[in-house]
Amino acid sequence: MVQNVRRQVAMRDQKSVLVSLSGKGMEDVVKEVREQVNGVQEGMVIMQGGGNSLRRLGPEQTVGKVMECLKDIKDRKKVRVAVVGIMRRPRENAGYEEMRRDTNKRLQEEVVKIKAECSKDLRDYGVSFIDLDGALPQEIFEGDGVHLNWEGERRMCGRMLEWIRATERLCKLREKRVTNTNE
Repeated sequence: MVQNVRRQVAMRDQKSVLVSLSGKGMEDVVKEVREQVNGVQEGMVIMQGGGNSLRRLGPEQTVGKVMECLKDIKDRKKVRVAVVGIMRRPRENAGYEEMRRDTNKRLQEEVVKIKAECSKDLRDYGVSFIDLDGALPQEIFEGDGVHLNWEGERRMCGRMLEWIRATERLCKLREKRVTNTNE
């Protein structure tokens, strides 16, 4: 859980929306993202959450809620979307970890399907899945085993910034291709 994402990631693109809901479940994240992107036609959205409601909703409902929201957002072709996998929680038991990994695997598979569809249209800026498992070792969590410490927040937001920079470059290339195709 990232409590201070706004300190780490400054959204440079004024068309973009940053929604950071510390301590909320996936249904709250989805509701807030939908409200924030209503009317947005271009920019970027980074969706991260789900750990607080994973046991209650389970993998199938969690993935369903994320994908339903993602499809709504992707109706707007010039919106770049990143779905961040549910972060591990060192304090949780093996059952939770297995459920989290299963959910992330399903999320990634569904995102790849949408990404394949997006790639057919040069005007569509696409969707990505950001997996944080390799970036977040146990020592960068607070003592509660749920929230990230300052270094953890820095690493997580660093991954988000990598995605932002990479998709900005991709968008410029796509714009160039669209322009060249139209000439």
